[in-house]
Amino acid sequence: MGDCKHCGKKAGFLRRVHGECQAARDRGWEEMVAVVEQVAGSLSFSQTQLRLDLLDIAKGSYFDGEGINAAIAEGWHRAVGASLSDGIITQEEEARLRDFRDKFAIQNQRKTGAVLERAARDRVMLDARLSALAVTGGQTHLDSLSQAFRKLGLPPAEERRLMVQAWESAVEGSLEDGVLSLDEEAALIRYLNHFGLTVAEVDGNGAHHNMVKSAVIRELTEGIIPQRQNFSGHPFNLMKSEKLVWLFDGVDYIETKTRRERRGTSHGLSIRVARGLYYRPSTFRSQLHEWEESIHSDTGLLGVTTKHIYFHGPKKRFRVRLDKIVSFEPYNDGIGVIRDTQTAKPEIFVVGDGWFIYNLVTNVSNL
Repeated sequence: MGDCKHCGKKAGFLRRVHGECQAARDRGWEEMVAVVEQVAGSLSFSQTQLRLDLLDIAKGSYFDGEGINAAIAEGWHRAVGASLSDGIITQEEEARLRDFRDKFAIQNQRKTGAVLERAARDRVMLDARLSALAVTGGQTHLDSLSQAFRKLGLPPAEERRLMVQAWESAVEGSLEDGVLSLDEEAALIRYLNHFGLTVAEVDGNGAHHNMVKSAVIRELTEGIIPQRQNFSGHPFNLMKSEKLVWLFDGVDYIETKTRRERRGTSHGLSIRVARGLYYRPSTFRSQLHEWEESIHSDTGLLGVTTKHIYFHGPKKRFRVRLDKIVSFEPYNDGIGVIRDTQTAKPEIFVVGDGWFIYNLVTNVSNL
């Protein structure tokens, strides 16, 4: 007959613990952990009073000093998790959690310290994203952000990668409503200049290009002819009264072709005219069948000017007056047009960004 490992009294045949003792221990553990979790996230606490409270709980639940320390560590880990429940730990929450950890010399057995480091980085990232879009705050706010990045203690390459990532996220957020405001564009450029980020760095995923394209649409809606690209060396023979607004490269030109085919059948009756010789008079009837196909005709440059759409490829070279286009059809990756002629069929230009070219052409045509 063994003794209970908690109370030390006889536990019964082949038993090592009383059921009521184990239940008391489980309740005591959860109670101690809950007390620590609440205290670890509070603004102020008494280290001595917390120890006394935990000792009172431990007396009735068979825990010694080592068990109390384990409960303190578990409560702190849970406090960290609770602070992360909304997705980010604020600077105040982080300071309180670090202070509690240091006072009780809690070991990062679950790598919760790394969680705090990631949380701090995420907080700086959020601040950076908001700063990149902030129309107020100016240089002072950006200087504070620079200090926050330095406090992370990251290698220079990693720090710069986070700066770029925050800027890309800011661009994505600013384009959620479709158009970049003038204030948002100014804030994004101010962020780039402050941290010395180059266009090549922030355009790895196309974020800078997207910012420029959105700004072009904004200017067109305001009646301004954008001058955002360097058009030197283009092959188009522009009229004196028109200006090139945007140039697309690698554009697929898709034409709609009508195919015709005559299909028919013949039939008749074989008539014997001599031994081994037959004559078969027959008739032939046919119908003309027509269908349309979309054909890839060429790949080349597409230029949008204030008056025309120009296309220049190895096989096809032409221009279409904007006021001679009767309809524009938006696609995910391009735009379809139908010219103002009786036999016109859809022509499609695949540029990769249907939203941009549709808004570009329709707004240019309304200038």
